[in-house]
Amino acid sequence: MANPIGDPEAVDALARQFRREAERVEALHADSRRRLEATLWVGQRATRTKTRVDGRNGVINRQSEELRSLARSLEGHAAWMRETIRELQGLERRIRAWATANPPDPTTLTPDASLVTYWPPHCDFGWRALASRLRSSGVYF
Repeated sequence: MANPIGDPEAVDALARQFRREAERVEALHADSRRRLEATLWVGQRATRTKTRVDGRNGVINRQSEELRSLARSLEGHAAWMRETIRELQGLERRIRAWATANPPDPTTLTPDASLVTYWPPHCDFGWRALASRLRSSGVYF
C-alpha cells in the first residue's frame, strides 16, 4: 500500500541526483579551468575571451551551490517524511491497541473504544486529530 505522505527513499534518491549533478558540473568546470590555464593566451581577442570565461566562474559556482542547496532541502524533507510516518504509525498502533483493550462497555463510565467513531487511513494526519480528541476525553495510550 502506498504511503499517502510519500516515499522518502524517492526524495533521497532525487537529492543524491542533484548532489551528483553538482559534483559533475564542478568537475567539468575544474577540467575546463585546467585546460584554459594550460592554453597560451595571445592578443586582444584571446584576452577578451579569457576574461569572458573567467567571468562565468561565479555563475557556475552559484549553480552548483544551488544544486547542493536543493539536495539539502530534499534531504531535510525526506527526514521530515520519515519522522512523520513513524509518528503516525505509532499513533495508529497505540490507538488501535488501546481500543482493542477497551471495548465498548455501556456499564462503565471510563473511556472506551466507542469514542473512536472513525478510523483514519494508514499514515493519515487524521491520526493526530483522533489522538487529540481521545486525550481530551481522558484516554491514555
